[in-house]
Amino acid sequence: MNKHKMKRAVVAFMAAILCQGAFADLKTELTVVEFDSKSHVYRIEESGELSFEEKTLVIKENDKSEAKVLSLGNISKLLVKDVTAVNDLSSDSQSITLYPNPASSEIFISGFEGRQTVEIFSISGVRVMKTSVENGSVINISNLRQGVYIVKVDGKTVKLCKI
Repeated sequence: MNKHKMKRAVVAFMAAILCQGAFADLKTELTVVEFDSKSHVYRIEESGELSFEEKTLVIKENDKSEAKVLSLGNISKLLVKDVTAVNDLSSDSQSITLYPNPASSEIFISGFEGRQTVEIFSISGVRVMKTSVENGSVINISNLRQGVYIVKVDGKTVKLCKI
């Protein structure tokens, strides 16, 4: 598999893993296996980051750690394991409801009082959308790229997968 195809496969794999469950503590264990059979385990916390830049994988375990930069050419596989439980949306009567999820063009959002500001962030923490809506409103997300996003409303966050 060439490096470009591997990078796309890794991105798709990571998006699929992150799309499982809507609420989570986002503590994920990432094992990077290199072609020389060395392996390294990283514990990525909610405040951490995982990104691809040029021909590298950048891992920051939390907001206080230094970023680890790994060459994609040295990586044979990535293993991802959630180390915390995912909370069921229906178990919290005070939770935000967002559907469909995954979504392609629009989402319905409810579970809050009155008019609220809704912010949508990329997985790297960049705000990509900000709007003000009433409970039960529809939000057009057709201009967003495919991927995983964090939706923040009324002090709560929900994971959104855009397909």
